[in-house]
Amino acid sequence: MTSHTTTIALPLVALPLPANAARQDGPAREYLAWARAHQRDRRRHAAEMAQITRHHDPGPEASAVHQLQAWSLRQAHKQHLHDSAIAALRHHTSPG
Repeated sequence: MTSHTTTIALPLVALPLPANAARQDGPAREYLAWARAHQRDRRRHAAEMAQITRHHDPGPEASAVHQLQAWSLRQAHKQHLHDSAIAALRHHTSPG
């Protein structure tokens, strides 16, 4: 018995970044780093989903473990950037 999955391709929208983004300091720079990483992760995820749904994987056990490890590393990096951006925003906007 085979299972069929239907995928819906969602459009990836590029974030417009200011021309002077690299020279900005403080929370804006942290946020831009997070936004770029988030955008890159979404592109990678879309590519991974295309590979998983369109290509037969001859070794599902070994491949699944590596896919989970890669996903977990990307999620940890994304969370770190997000937490860093939030901490920077709180630091720069706190009174005192």
